Amino acid sequence: MSAGLADRRRLFVAVLVDTVGAGAFFPLTFLYLSDTTDIPLAQLGLVITVASLVGLPVTPLIGQLVDRFGAQRVLVAQTVVAAAGFSFYFHITGLAVLVCGVALVTLSDRMYWATWPVFVGEQVGEEGLDRWYSTVNMAKSASLAAGGALGAAALAFGGTGGLRVMLALNIASSLIAGALFLSVRSRRATRTVVPKGGWPALLRDGRYLLLTLANTLLTFGWLIPSLVLPLYVSRYTVLAVWVAASALTLKMVLAAVLQSLVTTRLGALRRTTTAITGAGFFLVAIALLACASTVQTTAPAVALVFGGVVFLALGETAAGPAATSLAVAAAPPAWRGRYVAVFQLSWSISNISGPAIVGALLATSAGSVWQAFAAFAAGAAAVFFVLHQRFPAEIDQKTPPRAKNARQSTPA
Repeated sequence: MSAGLADRRRLFVAVLVDTVGAGAFFPLTFLYLSDTTDIPLAQLGLVITVASLVGLPVTPLIGQLVDRFGAQRVLVAQTVVAAAGFSFYFHITGLAVLVCGVALVTLSDRMYWATWPVFVGEQVGEEGLDRWYSTVNMAKSASLAAGGALGAAALAFGGTGGLRVMLALNIASSLIAGALFLSVRSRRATRTVVPKGGWPALLRDGRYLLLTLANTLLTFGWLIPSLVLPLYVSRYTVLAVWVAASALTLKMVLAAVLQSLVTTRLGALRRTTTAITGAGFFLVAIALLACASTVQTTAPAVALVFGGVVFLALGETAAGPAATSLAVAAAPPAWRGRYVAVFQLSWSISNISGPAIVGALLATSAGSVWQAFAAFAAGAAAVFFVLHQRFPAEIDQKTPPRAKNARQSTPA
C-alpha cells in the first residue's frame, strides 16, 4: 500500500469515526440537557440560539487561521475543542457551565465546517476532487444514519444513562478522529507568509459571493426532513408523526446508498449544472410533499411523503459535493481558508434562520412553507445558471483522477 493511499484511508476512517459519534449524540443534545439539568427549557433554547449567533463572526477568523497554520492543525485543534466542550455536559451545575460547554461545541462546529473541505482539497489536489467530496458525503450520511440508530437504541434501552454513554462515545470519537487527522502526512505547500489582501480580494470577487448566495439558498433544502416534515406531517396530513421519523431515517440511508450512483451518472456535467440538477430534484421533492396534505387516505399520503424523501436524497447527493468542490476550486490557494470559511457561512445562515422561517410559515398554512422552500430552490438554480456563464471551464469542469493514478485516488 502506498503512503499516499494509507494517508487517504486514515482520513476516510477519521471522517467515519467522528461522524458516527456526532450522529449518536448530537440530535439528542437538547433532550440530554433538559433531562440532566434543572435549567428551564426556555433558557436552554435561548443559550443554544445565542451561541449559534455569536459563532457566526468567528467563522472568517477560522478561515484566516487555516491560511496561516494549515487546515490539518486547525482540524486537529477542532477535535480537542469539541471534546472539551462536550466534557462540560457531564458536569453542568449552573448556567455558566452550560454557556461554556455550548460555546465550545459551537466553536468546534464552526471550525470543522470551515476546515475539512480545505484539508480534503490539500490531500487529494485537483485530481479527483469531486469524487472525493462525493465519497466523503456518502461516508458522512452512512455514519450519521448508523450513529442515529445507535443513539436511538441507547435512549430506548438506557434512558438518561444511555445518553451519558453516547456523550462519552462522542467525546472519544472526537479524540480518536483527531489522532487520525494528525497521523495523515500534510501535503500543504510550505508557506511562511500569507499574501496580504485576502479579505479585500474576496469582497471584490463577485462570482464567489454569488456562489455563497446560491449555496445559502440551496442549503434550505437540507432542513426539510428534520425541521419541516415532523410538524407538517402531524398538523397537515392524515399521517402519524412516526412517518416523518421513518422518512428522515430513509433519507439518510438513501443519501449514503445513492451517492456513488448519482456521482457517476452526473459525472460528465459541469459543477454548476450538477448543482442546478440538485436544485431541480429539491423542487420535485417539494411538489410531492406539498401534495401529501391534499389527500385524505393513508396510502397515497405515505407514497407522496416517501417519494418526496427520495428526491430530497437525490438533491443532496447531486448538489452538495458539486457546490463544495466548486467553492474549493474557485478559491485562490493562498487564501483558500478564508474563502471556504465564508462559503460555509451558507449553512450557518440557513440553520439559524430556518426554525424561525418554518415556524412562522407553518403557523400560517402548509402551502406557504412549500412556496417559500420552492422559491429558495428555484433561486439557487437561477444563481447557479448565472455562475455557469461566468465561471471558466477550468474551474467549473469536474476533475476526474487520471487513469494511472486511479488506484491512489481511491479513498478506501
